[in-house]
Amino acid sequence: MKITAILSALAAATLVSAGKFHTTQPGKANFVPGAYIIEYKEGISRSNAHDNLKKHAVDYKVRNEYDVFNGAAINVKSDHDGKALAAVPGVKNVWQVEIFSLPKDEKPTKNKNNGGDIEAKSLHHMTGVDVLHKKYKLTGKGIKVGIIDTGVDYKHPAFAAPGATEGCFARFGKNCRVKHGWDFVGDAYDGSNEPKPDSDPMDCQGHGSHVAGIVGGNALNIKTGPKPATPWVGVAPEVTFGAYRIFGCDGNASTDVILAAMEMAFNDGMDIINMSLGGGSSYKENPTAILGEKLIAHGMNLGGAAGNDGSEGVWMVSDTGLGETATAVASFDNVYGMYNTVSYAGVQYPYSPSEATGTTPIALPASATLVPLFDKSGALLDGCDAAAYPADIKGKVVLLLGDFARCGSVGRGGVAKAAGAAGVLIQSVPFGLAGLTGSPGMPMAAIENRAGEAIIAAYKKNPKNAITWSKAPTNNQVEGGGAPSDFSSFGVDGELRSKPDIGAPGGNIYSSYPRAKGSYTLMSGTSMATPYYVGSQALYYQAKKSKPSGADVRRAFKNTATISKNWKSKTYTSAVKQGAGLVNVLNAITATTSISPDRLDLLDTVNFRGVQKITIKNTGKKTETYTLSHVAADALNSYSKGNSWPSAIPVIEADYASVKFSANKVKIPAGKSVKVTLTFKEPKNGDAKHFPLYSGFVIATPSREDSPAVHVPYIGLKGAVRDVPMIDTDVGAPALAYTKANGSVADLDAAVPDFKFSFRNAAPTIQVRYGSHSPDATIRVHDAKTKEFLGFVNSRKWGSAFGATGRMTMLDEYHNLNIRNYDWHGQVFKTADPTATPVVLPAGSYNLVVASQKKLTKGVYPADFEIFELPTVNVSA
Repeated sequence: MKITAILSALAAATLVSAGKFHTTQPGKANFVPGAYIIEYKEGISRSNAHDNLKKHAVDYKVRNEYDVFNGAAINVKSDHDGKALAAVPGVKNVWQVEIFSLPKDEKPTKNKNNGGDIEAKSLHHMTGVDVLHKKYKLTGKGIKVGIIDTGVDYKHPAFAAPGATEGCFARFGKNCRVKHGWDFVGDAYDGSNEPKPDSDPMDCQGHGSHVAGIVGGNALNIKTGPKPATPWVGVAPEVTFGAYRIFGCDGNASTDVILAAMEMAFNDGMDIINMSLGGGSSYKENPTAILGEKLIAHGMNLGGAAGNDGSEGVWMVSDTGLGETATAVASFDNVYGMYNTVSYAGVQYPYSPSEATGTTPIALPASATLVPLFDKSGALLDGCDAAAYPADIKGKVVLLLGDFARCGSVGRGGVAKAAGAAGVLIQSVPFGLAGLTGSPGMPMAAIENRAGEAIIAAYKKNPKNAITWSKAPTNNQVEGGGAPSDFSSFGVDGELRSKPDIGAPGGNIYSSYPRAKGSYTLMSGTSMATPYYVGSQALYYQAKKSKPSGADVRRAFKNTATISKNWKSKTYTSAVKQGAGLVNVLNAITATTSISPDRLDLLDTVNFRGVQKITIKNTGKKTETYTLSHVAADALNSYSKGNSWPSAIPVIEADYASVKFSANKVKIPAGKSVKVTLTFKEPKNGDAKHFPLYSGFVIATPSREDSPAVHVPYIGLKGAVRDVPMIDTDVGAPALAYTKANGSVADLDAAVPDFKFSFRNAAPTIQVRYGSHSPDATIRVHDAKTKEFLGFVNSRKWGSAFGATGRMTMLDEYHNLNIRNYDWHGQVFKTADPTATPVVLPAGSYNLVVASQKKLTKGVYPADFEIFELPTVNVSA
């Protein structure tokens, strides 16, 4: 058969089944109206797809076209929605164009001397990069790294070419290490308005320049231009950069722009792309993850930020790194950091101000003495109850306990302000410096746990001790330094796959910043950890004098990472938090052993994969003997109180699995491999009703001392993951409300049966709040009298109420309880087919059922669903 005939047959075959429309995820209400991303089926060309759209009378304007992704982003000008687009022949997947943000809580420390010598150098000592720079002379030379971010200040002297006596003054010109790039959006772009692209990716926001500096900035020998307080160097200081700007000076970026930047980076020959982006939890079937997998298959590697949602508990790793071969990077804290300080009883303690307080050093008068808020037993209170404050608190600084389970920093700040306090110090729990939102008009700051204990002890000796505030930041050893960052997101994903993959230094990182904004600053986040990992890959490529596949590189780094213990603890941090551990670049490059696969997903008790096989390969030049061992890590219990919403801080338990090896020692000739069978047993401890996530590491240690040990992490869940709560019943969800004609949502009282709804001006509104992933989150409509199933709710705001959904965050972007309101104006889908045409039901009496498919089930209704029946709604004409 001729090639043309084969292609024709393939194209014809792909037109048989309808495509899939993926509705917007909970927690991602921000999307561009009328804008969609379309992925074509295999064998469908761009011209075929456009012909098919025109044949189905779709009036549209192209936003972006994609080659590797095989699709397009379009603005639809006709009445066609995502469901209709998915019905067009040749369409495989359709998504709304969503709006991404920079990861939350990543703000610069604004001061002139924010880079201590110890701080600038300590992170490279943590990872072996300092040895690679000095002994091996590795710099990343010849490796291309794409920064998909806010752009890069390419004229910054930290990005000048090696040996240059002056910086880069012309875009991509002489002395520039930023050799490629594009501005996809323009300064005024915020994610929702029209992009105004041009060829200049200059950074006016700052995030991208900081990220690029971590990958490969060099401020050791700056002779002209702004100089840092302390010389510093990035991980790979001779890489070549591509700067792909997807954010304006403020605001967000849309999915279609991100995909375009990813493809341009590939076409420009980037070896690795850095994606320090913020996204909510989801399944791996999202556009950026899908394209990422395709690019990795074509030879480019990718690092994605795991996210800064550590305060949200489990199930929260961000979208971009969820691909099967992509890398989701967690953050570890640098040992040192620059902070303003507060002194009490003559001892100085670092503090982290709330967002509402801002970055200006707190300045309270000497008369503002400190008072811890104790209960009757002498224990520190959280400050949520107004009655607990003494009458003489006015004008004083109150010390509170940092347990945010009840009212958060906004609530307690408001209570303290109303009581007349002059300021608030919050003792972090369990350690570190907590991130606070805070209350406007109330100076608030977090202090370390050890600082709180010391202040309380000093207060008990002398309640009249003076409290003073520094005027500038100083270098401080950080509580928790060297361990996983408190803000770094926990895994796993909705299919119990092990994410994040690995960790890197991301807390308290000093790097470049736009010259117009001070040139250098300190920032923290998984956005900082990701470029550290990406720079590490550049050193690896240079050392190996090759560009191995993405899967091989990730395995090399995961196998050789440093397994971390909790700060000042004898137990190992859960792999749900640290992945395989802290990146150790020296080990990755010098190791002569590998283990495949690079993770073991044991799943849950019902689907337990207790028998696993690993392959150990000796890549050295001599026969080697390996000893196999196992270390268990902390188990994380997020449902210890029978709660339906996962705990913000999981309870650490000693629920340890056991492992037996088919051979405890193996002898492997040079260049050969051996398979070893592992037999796991679930932990004896731990209540299966609370779904503890247990984990650990299987280790192969060579007899030679000059070759590092290698390991692979495993994660499992004790209990049935199908029974993990998906709807947050603790706050009364699901519940009924109504949407007014102006679009505002009003809550109902208990007398729901007596309320008269109207599809026009009092639309029934179903309030849901997802605390975990569901493969199919549905809202079903039944006739109240006959109980006949009439269809699935179609909401004007949220679309069809079925399909996969990720976890929601505790609070929305306005710091209110995050609730998703499905406004129902009578439209339903008769079947769970987004390509069908919805029908409109008349006035009548209906029963609404919130039914969410349980994880790792086949989706048989009702057996495989968590079901909540809402009261009958009576809809008038």
